[in-house]
Amino acid sequence: MTQTWVTAEDIDEARARFERGLGWKRPVLHGVGFAPTASDGDGTPIFTELDGHDGDGRPVVTEVDAHGGEGKPVVPELDGHDGDGQPVVTEVEGEIQFVRVNERDHVLPAAVLATVVDWHGATGSVRLDRDQLAEAIALLAPAEARREVEHPNLRIWRDVHRWGWDGGALIAVFDADPDAPSDDPYVRALREVVASGRQAVPAGEVRSWPPPGTDGHPLQARWDARWPGVPPISSDLRGLGDHWVRFHTLPDAKRHPETDDEYATVLHRHNALLDSLLELLLESLPDAPSDELRGDLPDLRVITLELAGTPVPRRRTPLIAELFPDAECWSVLSWPHLEPELFFAHAYVDRITWQPGRLDPLLRRVADDQVSHVIIAPADLSWLYAPYDGGADVLLPTPAIQQNLRTRHADWLSDRC
Repeated sequence: MTQTWVTAEDIDEARARFERGLGWKRPVLHGVGFAPTASDGDGTPIFTELDGHDGDGRPVVTEVDAHGGEGKPVVPELDGHDGDGQPVVTEVEGEIQFVRVNERDHVLPAAVLATVVDWHGATGSVRLDRDQLAEAIALLAPAEARREVEHPNLRIWRDVHRWGWDGGALIAVFDADPDAPSDDPYVRALREVVASGRQAVPAGEVRSWPPPGTDGHPLQARWDARWPGVPPISSDLRGLGDHWVRFHTLPDAKRHPETDDEYATVLHRHNALLDSLLELLLESLPDAPSDELRGDLPDLRVITLELAGTPVPRRRTPLIAELFPDAECWSVLSWPHLEPELFFAHAYVDRITWQPGRLDPLLRRVADDQVSHVIIAPADLSWLYAPYDGGADVLLPTPAIQQNLRTRHADWLSDRC
């Protein structure tokens, strides 16, 4: 007969049985996530290794090499599918990427994980392979008989087990004393993710936090006042249909340039649209701030996003950092497009003095799909220009300005708007 745990007492008894076999110190925090991976000079993946030990002599995970050939850290990202249509974990830059974190609850799943990985310690991390995850799923499955409560850890484990891991390393992290110092980077990351409240953000919702250690950036208040309810994610801007218009950067809606002439066309259209936006704003808003929007060389803001596994900004993509070395983080967002993975987006902003051609290095890389999630705006954020590989989405403050821009560049308009 299949075992089931129907009541709260059944759950408590099961937890007690697992804990008696562990002799551990019960964790306050626990979670699972994919560890950074990288490649050596031969393209061979380098994974985290079981080469450390907790206080009881049990193996724990320590980081071997979290950087690729250009010094870029990489972590798994869910963005593909295998031949059966299942999600595949592939690599992006960043830290450990948690798929589930828990604080002071769900002790039974923690005890089950500790049992299958033979964890008897207090605070640390240990690698969890696919077979061990399957065993944990089977051991926790009887809890589903108690239907009046949710079982989020079991649900996430099953999802992760179905994914194609592409060699990624799944890590179980336990923290019995969050106030004690830890040298384990995965434990520190767990603390940061739990403290942010990221796990509680509903699926599909974007929530923002001030950069850690700050009381907030002035740009955040300006953004919230000008575009309330709209996150600074370029792909989400077209949700404001009354303000939105899209232009193509190549004839016949061709996506990517292939010749020098086509690159020249892409850059010409971007520069012409940005020039038009500045002209239209000055014509329509005569009381706009003269010190930053008027004059021969007006200032613009360039917003870029960096995806990461924790809310703490630490690393930037080398290509973007080279283009905008003085950019500063002004907002931390919950990234909604890779759930259930608990991604964050760090929004950076840099101030540049506009003149045609000033942003060509950036715009060329956008055209090549080397850089994405870019927003260009004036100091007051009255319009937003979001280039992508194939065109640009534009948000405008009034229907009149929107129509004027459409008229000026009617031949470049997308059929979608």
